[in-house]
Amino acid sequence: MKNLWTAIVATFVFSLLTLPGFAQKGTKDAMRSKLDYAQNVLEGLTLQKFDLAVTNAVMLRDMSQTNVFSMLKNVDYLASSTNFTAAVDVLINAAKSQDLERATEAYTRVARSCVQCHAQFRRDQFVRAQEKAAEKK
Repeated sequence: MKNLWTAIVATFVFSLLTLPGFAQKGTKDAMRSKLDYAQNVLEGLTLQKFDLAVTNAVMLRDMSQTNVFSMLKNVDYLASSTNFTAAVDVLINAAKSQDLERATEAYTRVARSCVQCHAQFRRDQFVRAQEKAAEKK
C-alpha cells in the first residue's frame, strides 16, 4: 500500500513539475524541504533526539527517491543520488542504533554529497544557460 501511495504522489508531483513555469518553483520548494529535513537531522543529532534524526533522514531519503530529476536519466545525477541515498541509509541505521559518532560521520557524508551535487549541477546549469544565450545571438 505504501508503494502505491508513493507512486501516486510521485505521479502527481511529476505532472505538476511538467507544467510551464512550475518546475523551477517546484524544484526550489523541494530543495528547501530537503534543507529543512537536513537541519532537523542535525538538531536531532545535536540534542541526541535520535527519533527526530531518523524521522527526518527517512523523509530526506524518500524525497530523493521520488525526485523528478531521477526520471531524467542523467548518469551523473543518478550516481550522485545513489551516493547520497547510501549515505542517508548509513545515517538512518546509525541513528536507530543511537550511535552518535557513526551518525555524525554519516551526516557529514550526506552534507558533503549535497554540496558536491549542487556544485556540479549549478555549473552544468550555468553552461547550458550560456549555450542558450549564444544560440539566441
